[in-house]
This record gives sequence, C-alpha cells and structure tokens, in this order.
Amino acid sequence: MAFLSFLGSVALVLPVPGLASLCAVSAIINPALVGVAAAGGETLGEISGYAIGFGGRSVIENSRFYPTFQSWMEKRGWLVIFIVALIPNPFFDIVGIAAGATRYPAYKFFPIVLVGKVIKGIVIGYTCHWLPWGIN
Repeated sequence: MAFLSFLGSVALVLPVPGLASLCAVSAIINPALVGVAAAGGETLGEISGYAIGFGGRSVIENSRFYPTFQSWMEKRGWLVIFIVALIPNPFFDIVGIAAGATRYPAYKFFPIVLVGKVIKGIVIGYTCHWLPWGIN
C-alpha cells in the first residue's frame, strides 16, 4: 500500500492507482492503518517534486508565476501546503515544486504534507470501508 502511494507521488505525471489501491485495501484492512501507510508513502514520494523545484530554481525564477509562488510560500506557505495535501488532486506536485524553488524549509514542508495526507488517507479509507462493497 505504502509502495503504491509512494510510486503515485514520485511519478509526477505517470498514472499510478494510489487512491484506487487505498480504497480497495481499506475495504478489507483497518482503514486508519491503511490511510497512515498511504500517507507515509505519498509524503516520501513528494521528495521528487520538492527536489525538482529546489534544483531547478534558476529556471523557475524566470517564470512569470514565481513572484506569486514566492509570496504564497512566504505569507501562508504552511496553509497552502496543508490544504492542497488534504485534497485528492493531481496538482500537489506544483506545490511541492514551488516549495522547493522558493526554498521553503524541508523540515517544515514534509511534516505539514504528512499531516494533511494522513487526514486525507484516513477519510478516504473510512469512506471506502463503509461503502456498500466494504467489509464492515
């Protein structure tokens, strides 16, 4: 479970069925544990987006969007990161790249990502567990 979630996060554009596997497994196994495992894997996978932003800062700085990203990360970076981590969406990679490019501290970034993804994983896990096909 954690491995599929890791692959889904590390593969920026490659579709890996992380949420589908989370849903399927949580119908059988404890949804809270499955959600936490998936969140751990996803958080580790976000290293790729953060590293791309960190390493490609010189390219990203020339983007017209860089001042906006810089402002968001300076003023309310933790909130942006947390909210986007909570929502199942394919755009989290953009936030990870922006955080790396703006040098948002990794020691702040990854714990915020983990908390948001744990909440998301547990909510999705329990939702799938209690759907009609879930074993309850």
